[in-house]
Amino acid sequence: MDDRQDEWLRERTEGFFGYVEDVLYVAVAVALSLGGVALFGYAIYEFLSGLGDAGFSDLILDLLDGLLLVFIITELIHTVRAVIDEKVLVPEPFLIVGIVAAIRRLVVVSAEAKDLLGTKDFGDALLEIGVLTGTVVFFALAIFLLRNTVRSEPSSKHEPAADDDES
Repeated sequence: MDDRQDEWLRERTEGFFGYVEDVLYVAVAVALSLGGVALFGYAIYEFLSGLGDAGFSDLILDLLDGLLLVFIITELIHTVRAVIDEKVLVPEPFLIVGIVAAIRRLVVVSAEAKDLLGTKDFGDALLEIGVLTGTVVFFALAIFLLRNTVRSEPSSKHEPAADDDES
């Protein structure tokens, strides 16, 4: 096989797998979208149908938990869209998803901690709160460093520029 045929085969193979990759990304985005819409509807339905039954603070916590999960799914869809658009996997949206997931768990653990006061599980809840808080701080620091350090690869147009002025 000569160099032209080899190059032609390489280009066709790359094009084929690029197409397969895009189809899979779109399939994942569609599945996430359907799941997000269904979860959003379910969270609202559960909140409205439980208004007369359960305690209001429990309903609000359940609604917040569901909506934060919808937000996580939305960020994942944004990430998939950015990958499809630019063919570059950027880490920042995953860090944001991690922050939201940690905050979601913080809300749940904090709400449960009031019932654990005086039990042996209270210390575990406080430890989990501390670890989750550290996780949020660590991911926020990672985002800060990503935005404010020089990189060798090009920046994604889906990421905010480090030198954008808001004034």
